[in-house]
Amino acid sequence: MFGPLLSPHDPTAQDLLHALEGPSLAHPLGTDHVGRDVFARLAHGAGRSLGIALACVGAATGIGLGLGLTAAYAGRWSDMAIMRLADLMLAFPGSLLALLISGFLGGGVLPMLIGIKLTLWPQFARMARAIAQSELKEPHVEAARLAGFPARTLLIRHVLPAVLRQTTTLATLGLGAAIMSISALGFLGLGLQPPTPEWGAMISELLPYISEAPVQMAAPCLAIFISVLGATLLGQALSEPDSGKEIER
Repeated sequence: MFGPLLSPHDPTAQDLLHALEGPSLAHPLGTDHVGRDVFARLAHGAGRSLGIALACVGAATGIGLGLGLTAAYAGRWSDMAIMRLADLMLAFPGSLLALLISGFLGGGVLPMLIGIKLTLWPQFARMARAIAQSELKEPHVEAARLAGFPARTLLIRHVLPAVLRQTTTLATLGLGAAIMSISALGFLGLGLQPPTPEWGAMISELLPYISEAPVQMAAPCLAIFISVLGATLLGQALSEPDSGKEIER
């Protein structure tokens, strides 16, 4: 996220006289087909790729938790309506749905956010509903209900903390999926538009020059790989304490 501070070069500045140069002191990862510094573009693209992924996961988590808690508490008909909507969204392949929405709306940040959010929220809603239904049957929650506490208090103070503990792991895994979706849309030209640096778009731009610039081509691929791997390992690390407690029980 602080990568732009490490590179003195403008990520959009072109220098055709130094196109496809290999790594050097001036350009640690070389230059692309129009002479732009690859390290500068990689560093500036990190903030956009990871920032958009975090925004997508955050929005999907909020929507999913809200609908999941509503389905668990509001009653049979609301539960059926929300869960059938979630099933409908899950029937579409996630990447295909994001691709269709981005393509229909012309690409860019907003369509990308909408498409990826629609692919992620059903997972959070289903998990939140399952955990909330279990928590609502706990004795202390039943006691609070009989004491006359409103539904908002029951859900926020007694149910939501347990839901958040479980969905944090799912959110980290969703972050990796969001990074992959953003990169895929950028590769297809439906993400951030040139000359804005973005990892998927960088791969698409350098693909015709893979034989002349293998290092430049590998840089955004490796950045995506490390980011997704980091998100996955973070999710596994967060889930281990809970898994240990379940085994002990």
